[in-house]
Amino acid sequence: MRKKVFQVKIKNFKAFQLEQSFNIKGKNVLIYGNNGSGKSSLFWALYTLTQSSIKKDEEIQKYFRNFKESDKGTHQSLRNVFTPREEKSFIELTTIDENSKKDVYRISDDIINTNKTNDTIIQELNQASDFINYKLLHNFYAATHKQEVNLWPVFERDIFPFLIDDTTNSNMLEKIKTKTSGVERYKSGQPIRGKRAEAMESELAVLNSEIESLLSQIQVNANDFIKKHFFDNKDVIRLALQFTKKFSFEKVKNQLWEQGKEAERHSGLHIKLTVEIFQEASDDWKAIHRVQSFLNEAQLTRIAIGIRIGALRTRVQTTDFKILVLDDMLISLDMSNRMPIIKMVLNQNNDPDLHFFDEFQKIILTHDKGFYELIKRQTSSHLWEYYNFHVREEENSAPIIKKDRTHLEKAQVLLADGEYDACGSELRKETEVIIGKYLSHLNSIGDDGKFEPLANKLNHVLKEITETSRKDFAKLFVNKKLSIDLIKKLATDFNIDGSLEPDEKGQLRGLQKELIAYLIKQYELKENIGKLIEDLQSTLKRIMNPASHSSFTPLYESELKDALIGVQKLKQHLEAE
Repeated sequence: MRKKVFQVKIKNFKAFQLEQSFNIKGKNVLIYGNNGSGKSSLFWALYTLTQSSIKKDEEIQKYFRNFKESDKGTHQSLRNVFTPREEKSFIELTTIDENSKKDVYRISDDIINTNKTNDTIIQELNQASDFINYKLLHNFYAATHKQEVNLWPVFERDIFPFLIDDTTNSNMLEKIKTKTSGVERYKSGQPIRGKRAEAMESELAVLNSEIESLLSQIQVNANDFIKKHFFDNKDVIRLALQFTKKFSFEKVKNQLWEQGKEAERHSGLHIKLTVEIFQEASDDWKAIHRVQSFLNEAQLTRIAIGIRIGALRTRVQTTDFKILVLDDMLISLDMSNRMPIIKMVLNQNNDPDLHFFDEFQKIILTHDKGFYELIKRQTSSHLWEYYNFHVREEENSAPIIKKDRTHLEKAQVLLADGEYDACGSELRKETEVIIGKYLSHLNSIGDDGKFEPLANKLNHVLKEITETSRKDFAKLFVNKKLSIDLIKKLATDFNIDGSLEPDEKGQLRGLQKELIAYLIKQYELKENIGKLIEDLQSTLKRIMNPASHSSFTPLYESELKDALIGVQKLKQHLEAE
């Protein structure tokens, strides 16, 4: 049964002091916050909770214990450092299903119910979800100029744990660890030799082949995604993932997974990233081996996103319960490179190839206010919750977290409080947002920064709707391959016309039915959208403009109520178009 995240509670974890509740009610979430305001703390709280589903209790409890310098077992604690020792620290997630049934999952130093064998919901959430931030993308090309990029650490930490192996039903990292944690030894403690060692070498060869096959699948998916969605199906960039340093008997014998062996493991195992750039002049591909030295930030980010999406699409998806958490992942890109990626994640063009994004409950966090407002304009409050995080950097205080109300919601509150000027101003802003979103959806007016009076935009909307209506008429009637003589029969009682064939009468009946439906739609259009826009033009002069400028025009409560209802109706109609 389809599930969503209904509520998240965090207490005394990282930046969050005391208890903070996010009542998102199964919606997507968009968050703006300045640096240090708790955005990344929310990111890591959700990540920690989902990851806890594949960990033992003691591996989870360490994050919530009081820090003691003398106790190494507390050195990974993520408790807020200003929390009194007697206060509890926890992360809690409430799910809701289609029947409104809620279940609560919590991790703390004493209560853990996310990793139980009799309830695998959080395990399924962990397997199907993805968490991406700028640092994770940067890890794809974090190397010095003289080094080749080695993606083994990235796959080990961020990709293999989320890929489920069909045969063992465990994640790929668990499978790799199980087969490579060490070699069988004699009673003397010496590693096995001879045929037994050869047999293990054969098993490792099979594992290496499985990893190569997985990389090949991810490579194909990544290249398909990059070509189609970043370069309009043109050959521009393609990547290759090669498992160049593999598991061997000698490497496994050295027990690569023991504590303190990470550096040895990451130098002994290598997934090479090679990128090729298409050369139109020679109709050939040019290989770039040290991508971090020769490609720009936008190209590197596209490649990293392509690999993450390629891995995401390689997973066996067995659950509808999944979240996609993006924390300033596009911070290094300018706005012209950010918005196409966000539009893909939101699947604004309803591309069947991007429908997998629609299945995720999305949580997007950013410290860029302009970027936040652009995304907000592209989304609907019916499906999204909006939050503002703020912290005073000079104080060691908890983040200030508020829901970001829409202009319409603010107008309703201001009207009730008798703040009529402010209410009119908010109604104007809401109308701007509604019109801007509709025109942006039609791609009729881009975000070019040019000022466009609201009255002009309202006229533009009416023109667009009228033009769309004319196109509908042409599609229904003018473009039909019917002779003019047959169409003229519509003005007669054609059902008793002996000169017409049965199929011709059937065509005329169908055309007549479509024509009546079209006429009804046009009258409804004029009655609804046309009248609404006409009324709003009047409201703009009477209420919205005086509320936005210095004026002696009185604003009456009844007029504002009518204006509020009009803006609500316009929003409903345009979102339904």
